[in-house]
Amino acid sequence: MASKITYAECRTSECDSRDTLWKRMLFGDAIEASRIPGIGHDSDYRAYALACEAQGDQYLFESLLQEALGPIRNRIVAADEDVERNRPVVLLSTVMGSRPDHDRSDPISAAEGVRAALDSDTAAVATFLGGHVDVIGIGSGCAAGTTVIGLAQSLVSSGRADMVICLGAEVLSYEVLTLFLALGGLSDDDMVRPFDADRRGMMPGEGFGVVVVEPPEFAKAPLASIAGYGEACDGWNLVAPSPTATGLSIAITDALASASITVDDVGWICAHGTGTRANDALEASAYDRIFSARHDRVPVVSIKGTTGHCQGAAGVIETVVAVTSLREGVVPPNKTISTLESGIEELAHVQVPCSAVPLAGNNYVLSTSFGFGGSVAAVVIGAP
Repeated sequence: MASKITYAECRTSECDSRDTLWKRMLFGDAIEASRIPGIGHDSDYRAYALACEAQGDQYLFESLLQEALGPIRNRIVAADEDVERNRPVVLLSTVMGSRPDHDRSDPISAAEGVRAALDSDTAAVATFLGGHVDVIGIGSGCAAGTTVIGLAQSLVSSGRADMVICLGAEVLSYEVLTLFLALGGLSDDDMVRPFDADRRGMMPGEGFGVVVVEPPEFAKAPLASIAGYGEACDGWNLVAPSPTATGLSIAITDALASASITVDDVGWICAHGTGTRANDALEASAYDRIFSARHDRVPVVSIKGTTGHCQGAAGVIETVVAVTSLREGVVPPNKTISTLESGIEELAHVQVPCSAVPLAGNNYVLSTSFGFGGSVAAVVIGAP
């Protein structure tokens, strides 16, 4: 039984809604990264930040959670009070959570200590929703946003939950910026350029994505469906996927099988596509192998040229974009490619469009995510 998506919304740098993000991806100028003062060196970091006024909020992460959940708060409460329904569940996906807020704050007070507890982020969600939900935090790194979509499908299709709220949120963290700088993966460009010949690395982004999943009997106006899901852990390296992309192949194969579709049914792939030298070439080549039985070239798109890498929120935001794509019948472009890498351009079963193209009658989008530690997740989003 396909679980239904009945609500999908997001906020990213310079885009305060899914409609704004969609229009920016198709029609607007590319977003240039913000400059973040460096620590311990003269160079600035670059990242896709939210509005400057939000940066002054001592508890930006908590305010993001409230902004994401506010429009559906009454709906969640009503679902909990409906005696014919199981208790709603929130699945929270994040890498850093509220830790960046505490890193910016003054010496910790007693109240601050409570906010900094390991379960403070899930507690903040439960408190804001008045205790009307169960909250589960998912920590599979940057794959977590896609993991929660798959887990929501499992909970709903098995009858264990009648409403699951997938909530991914992330704020900028100096620890993440410094980590990727040390790994040589942080871009010094003005924007992220996934699949470009001159790509120079990733940039963190901040924002949220929220997706509500319900069974068909409670889905009054479904936007899309979660048709299939697969996950794997390739166990190759703490910070890099396997060069053979074994985990990605397993996750995609399982996702397509659980959706009962073939590679020819996929309208496009919403790729992990971070803009690093190593990731993008490996990922595109893996899709070429996995989709070798396809009769045409599958479009592969990374939206991180517009959003940055929102880490734990990325997979939820990308699901929101997949939903919008299906409803609009359009494959969005790779926004920031100047010159496609020649090795990617020559792949036989993959195309990387630099302008929007029609969805061509295919009713499914495959979205994939990788996480440190070897986590790989793939979800198939279908028409309602």
